[in-house]
Amino acid sequence: MYLKPCRGNILVVALILIVVVSGFVAAALNSTSNSSRQTDRSRDYVAAQAAAEGALEYGFAIWKRRIIEQNRAITTAEANSDLTQPGFPGFAYASTAERGPLRIDALDEYGAPVATPKPVTIEVINYPGWRGRTYSYQARAKVRQAPAQYNLRAGVKRGFQYSEVPLFQTMFFFEDNLEFYKPASMIISGLVHTNSFAYISGQDGVPLTFLDGVSYAKGYSHSSDPPFSDMWSGWTPNATRSPVYPDGIAEQVRQVPRFEPLGNEPASVLNTTDVNPNNDSMRELIEPPNSSYPDPVELSARRLYNKAGIVVKVNGPLVTVTTQNGTTLNAARKTDIIQTVVERTTIYDQREGKNVDVATVDVAKLTDTLRKGGVSNFNSVIYVHDTTPVTALDPEPKSIRLKNGGVLPDGGLSVVSENPIYIQGDYNTGATTNPALVPSNEGGNPNNTDAPTLTGYTRKPAAVIGDAVMFLSNSWNDANAALPVTDRAATHTTYNTAIVSGFMPSGYQPPSGAQYGYSGGANNFPRFLENWTDDSCTYFGSMVELYQSKTFTGAWDTGVIFRPPLRRWNFDENFRSTPPPGSLDAVIWSRGTWAKY
Repeated sequence: MYLKPCRGNILVVALILIVVVSGFVAAALNSTSNSSRQTDRSRDYVAAQAAAEGALEYGFAIWKRRIIEQNRAITTAEANSDLTQPGFPGFAYASTAERGPLRIDALDEYGAPVATPKPVTIEVINYPGWRGRTYSYQARAKVRQAPAQYNLRAGVKRGFQYSEVPLFQTMFFFEDNLEFYKPASMIISGLVHTNSFAYISGQDGVPLTFLDGVSYAKGYSHSSDPPFSDMWSGWTPNATRSPVYPDGIAEQVRQVPRFEPLGNEPASVLNTTDVNPNNDSMRELIEPPNSSYPDPVELSARRLYNKAGIVVKVNGPLVTVTTQNGTTLNAARKTDIIQTVVERTTIYDQREGKNVDVATVDVAKLTDTLRKGGVSNFNSVIYVHDTTPVTALDPEPKSIRLKNGGVLPDGGLSVVSENPIYIQGDYNTGATTNPALVPSNEGGNPNNTDAPTLTGYTRKPAAVIGDAVMFLSNSWNDANAALPVTDRAATHTTYNTAIVSGFMPSGYQPPSGAQYGYSGGANNFPRFLENWTDDSCTYFGSMVELYQSKTFTGAWDTGVIFRPPLRRWNFDENFRSTPPPGSLDAVIWSRGTWAKY
């Protein structure tokens, strides 16, 4: 039997289908809407987090600038003083109760917030053997939406680290090329580093031995070729003349990032093309600033002229003394210091090939003066310079000489000058009348094991810093300065001091005259003017080269200038714990990983 369809049932089914489909559509639309909201919320959170991270990057730049300006680790108060909050469209900082505003806290050695950061001695990563003082901080910021559509909060924190790495923890630290070309037998203790190229070549049968790490920033090579040939091209390894590395070359020699003595990339600080005379080279570290021009903070904070507690100025027959950095001298002590400049004379310098004016400072008198009453808060850094104009009637370059320096003040002493400095005779050995009684002088220190001081005298942290540094022996005589080298006989002499000095690089082209040859290398970094044949130069300290000499620019050679000493050179291990006053530091800036809070 045929049944005719019921129109009413069909309509009901259709309505049911419409309701079901509508439900699916509504559910789908609701799901899409929720997904869209979640996407929007996620996108907004990411943007909020990026804003908070941006605030920390801004804070890092401010924090770093303030440390550079102070040339030291700063306190929590200094980090947050007038610390503006950078704005970001669509976001505002959470409330103080939520720890929202940008803030930088100094940390102690355990990572807890403190008013003043506590330094931690660290092994410097990627620089084997190097140690530094690290000051840690934590920066944080939390932002919210504005207006608050989803009540979002995004907080981030990150660690900042400021590390000071003393340069006086090396036997040699060179900003420029470090060279050793077939020196006499040498055993070098202490770290060796160059921010440029290391070119190191021994000679057959004459060992050149490095007991500690050698690091370089640009390149390393050793060869028998003259190191100034073709701007170092063509160097090939020559195993018969390789230096000796007791632990193996792979363990002791490595390439590392450069250290930054100015606390920043030098290219962003130094500029020889502008009119400002205060930013031309790292030699600014030993120069007084020109007050007519701005002084970059990276340089101003590190200028040793600015660091000094006492400044002695020689200008013709006039000697003046001023104090700074909290140092005070009564009238009698000022007079005493003026009288430590015992003479101004002219001597012949064989390397310069000319007469030079010398202002001589009696270090024994200076030490005695500094021990008297009437001297307060002296930081043991003294700046001595001769500013007498060089004229047609007075054409000699000006220099400083340190004499009678066997005993130094108990707190140590750093003597700084923009002039070249001669050190005449034993320095910081305890000897005052008979330097031959110093064990290292008595027998010539043949095994480099004899004490460099008299019994009962503890060598003091000391530095001599100038345009150039010359070692004159205990037997130096001004009257013989212009005589042949055979008439300038040296005797065993000991120097216990760090040196920061300029040098003349291999291949230097003077404004007039022939191109220079070899620089003399690090083994001739302190300059000699006597016949040291069979005589020992015993040295304990640290040698640092950061700039080219400006006043004493004579080329290195032996010939009529000098005969090399028997070098008994040692890094002063005491500098690891007690560096010389006014010690120069390289700095390292670093940031830790991000974290939410």
